[in-house]
Amino acid sequence: MNAARRALLAMLLPLLCTAGMASAAPAGRAGKAPARPKLTRIALIADLPQWPAAEANAAALLDYFGERKLDLVIHAGGIKGDTESCSDAVLGNRQQLLDQSPLPLVYVPGETDWSECRLPVNGGFDAVERLNRLRELFFPEDATLGRHPRPLHRQSDQALFRSFRENMRMEVADILLVGMNLPGDNNHYRDEGGRNGEFEDRREANRQWLARAFSVARQRDLNGIVVVVHADPHFANGWEKKGRPTLLDGFMRHRTRDGYLEFKRQLRELAGRFRGQVLLVHAGGNGANGADNGFGIDKPLRDAAGKVMQNFTRVSLPANTVSQWAELVITPGAASPFAVMLKDAPAPR
Repeated sequence: MNAARRALLAMLLPLLCTAGMASAAPAGRAGKAPARPKLTRIALIADLPQWPAAEANAAALLDYFGERKLDLVIHAGGIKGDTESCSDAVLGNRQQLLDQSPLPLVYVPGETDWSECRLPVNGGFDAVERLNRLRELFFPEDATLGRHPRPLHRQSDQALFRSFRENMRMEVADILLVGMNLPGDNNHYRDEGGRNGEFEDRREANRQWLARAFSVARQRDLNGIVVVVHADPHFANGWEKKGRPTLLDGFMRHRTRDGYLEFKRQLRELAGRFRGQVLLVHAGGNGANGADNGFGIDKPLRDAAGKVMQNFTRVSLPANTVSQWAELVITPGAASPFAVMLKDAPAPR
């Protein structure tokens, strides 16, 4: 036996002996208990701060999440009041506030942040110009906001959707987190005549981004998907019975065009083919889901046969408050990986 082989056996012998002792251990002897899966805890908030007077309390709430050693903060949009200016100064102050979060923070835009900026009370800005400014301020890097950013993927990596910096995805535990720009003023669908350019372009971007997210989750055999938008898509407005939207809806038929119709149809189709759980998170607004504070959990999505889709859950968040927030707990590998609880925050300082 040459020296090299003797050296190799000398290294392997202790490992072989250990393996043999382990396999020969008495059957009744219990080994170590299997490690419990590490839970991921995420703070869910929306519609804050609204007005400068709320900034200090919002910052204190973000610090509180850090003190509780959560893993991530998700802000589902609404960083200013509905009659507050959309000026660079206001947007810049809110960006700095969110970027001081001690935890990584994911933010998706809401209607008060850009699409309602056209209103005189908000300064009479061009909505698309304000959206582009929002993209420059809040999404300059391929990472979350916060003092300890985490990397993420943005749709702007795709040549066809270079401007859509706000649409993002990242893996959290064995879950795919997906954020999209879906504002709450009927998805910024305009009733005026002519081409609805911004709405149509963003609708196509969102359609492709959501389809890609489900494809990635299937390829990586992930256990679930969390979709975060700002708008309540109005699942109870009879959308299942509506036909294909046409220009006649707004003109001859005098109907309000459902700006979320395509999103709901796609969500139903994709969730129906996904083996894991799907969680939709959006801002609540006053009275959403029948709750005074906007918070609610339900299963509003039905398949083509009218049966409730059990793998889809919707969470609407408390509205415009720093006294309550929602906690999302993710249990890796579980058949039901999502648990959402309404939490009370400490009294504002």
